[in-house]
Amino acid sequence: MGILVVAMAFAPGHVTGLFVPDLEGPDPRSRGSRGAGIVLDVGARARVELRELRADATRIEVLQGGLPVSFPITELALRLLVPSHGYTVRVELRHELPVSHGFGMSAAGTLASAMALAQCLGLPVERAHEAAHRAEMELHGGLGGVSAILGGGLEVRRVAGVPPYGKVERTPHSRGFFAAFLRDPLPSPPLLGNPEFLARVAALGTPLLGDLPPPPVPWTRFFEASLEFSRGLALGGSALTATLGRVTESGVPAFQAMMGNTLVASPPDEDSEGRLVTLLRRAGFTILRVHVGRTGAIPLGPDTADAS
Repeated sequence: MGILVVAMAFAPGHVTGLFVPDLEGPDPRSRGSRGAGIVLDVGARARVELRELRADATRIEVLQGGLPVSFPITELALRLLVPSHGYTVRVELRHELPVSHGFGMSAAGTLASAMALAQCLGLPVERAHEAAHRAEMELHGGLGGVSAILGGGLEVRRVAGVPPYGKVERTPHSRGFFAAFLRDPLPSPPLLGNPEFLARVAALGTPLLGDLPPPPVPWTRFFEASLEFSRGLALGGSALTATLGRVTESGVPAFQAMMGNTLVASPPDEDSEGRLVTLLRRAGFTILRVHVGRTGAIPLGPDTADAS
C-alpha cells in the first residue's frame, strides 16, 4: 500500500450578517460575494490519510464519527487537489457546530479537509484555499465563506474572491455572544443557485455594506446593518421572525445568520443576558454561547508512518 501520510487542519465557523453576490469575475477565484460576518473560535477539524496505490483510480472516503457520509462539496475540493490515479484519500471530519444552520460548516469542513490534503501532497496552502472556494462556488454551498475564514475577527469582504483576488478587512473583537437555532435546517444550495433570489440580495445588501466603515468596525454598527438585512430578506419562519422581534425590542442587538434558522444576539449586560436566555428557551431554541475567533484556518501539522 506504500507510505501512509497523515495531516490535520482546523477551519473556524462563521456567521454572516449580510452579503452581496459577485459572480461576474473572469476567474473563478475572483468570484463569490462581498459581505460581513463574524469568525468563530470553533468550527471543523479534518484528519486526512493518504495512501499510494498501484494503478488504481483515486478513491475518496469521507467519514464522520467513523461512519461514511456524503459531503459533495468537500469531496469535489479534494478531487481538485489529488491526482486522478494512484491514491486513496481518507478524511475523518468533525464539525463542532450544526450543519445547514448558518454556521459556515460547509466552508469550514471543506477548507480544513483541503488544507490537510494539501499538506499530505506537499502542495502550497493557497491551492487548498482555491480548491475549497471553487467547490463551494460550483455546488452553491456558499459564496464567500472560504475567504471569510482565512483570518479571524469581525470581517468585511470588500472585494469578492480568495487571495490575491479578494480583499477582506478585519476588526478584532474579544467577546462572547449567543447563537440560537431552531431544529429545521435551511440548506443554502437551492437559494444560492436562484438568480431571482440573488438579485434581491444584491439590491438589499449593496447599500448596507457600503455604509459599514473601514476598520475598526463598531460591533453595534455591524449588528444594526445585519438586522436591517435580515428584516429586508425575510427568510425566517414565523417562530424565528417573532423571536427576533422580541429580542431586539428588549434592547438586545440581534440578527438572523445567513443562511440558517439561527438567531445571533449580543446582550450588553448580565441582566439582559438572563432575559435573553429565558426568552430563547421558551421559544424552543437550542442555545450556544460562542466567541469571536482570533485566527483563521490553520494546518495542524503532517506526520508520516510506514503503512501496514
